Amino acid sequence: MTEIRHSYKFITPVRVRYADTDAQGHVYFANYLVYFDIATTDYMRAIGYSYEKLIEKGYDFYTVEALCRYRGRAYFDEILQVAARISQIGNSSFRYDLAVFRDGSADSIADGHIVNVMVDKNTGKPTRVPDDFREAVQSYEEVELRKTGQ
Repeated sequence: MTEIRHSYKFITPVRVRYADTDAQGHVYFANYLVYFDIATTDYMRAIGYSYEKLIEKGYDFYTVEALCRYRGRAYFDEILQVAARISQIGNSSFRYDLAVFRDGSADSIADGHIVNVMVDKNTGKPTRVPDDFREAVQSYEEVELRKTGQ
């Protein structure tokens, strides 16, 4: 089942560069993870909790899981819409759900998720996701987030 565009509040545009494509002329599969990374960074800015703010507060995070399902193709110079949301926050982890849409399309051409673990920036050890980060996500998404065991 493809992700549906209207289920995401946050969407950021990404133009496909020639360097993003492969010998077959469409976006090389690994570049969808790059597009996911662009969207997660922009999402953090949108909720008012940039990566720089996270670092200043003494935190960082490690990506521990990344999944991408490919459902279609994109080509050079297309403008894609990359959607992101944090759907779960556990004790030390949080999960982004992501999807890539062609401009004007409701069905995704790629979708997946990324799981990050919050760590103390000095020790690198897992730590509780800060309450103000949780509040920023819940306020932006305007929903109660599912909790995970991590």
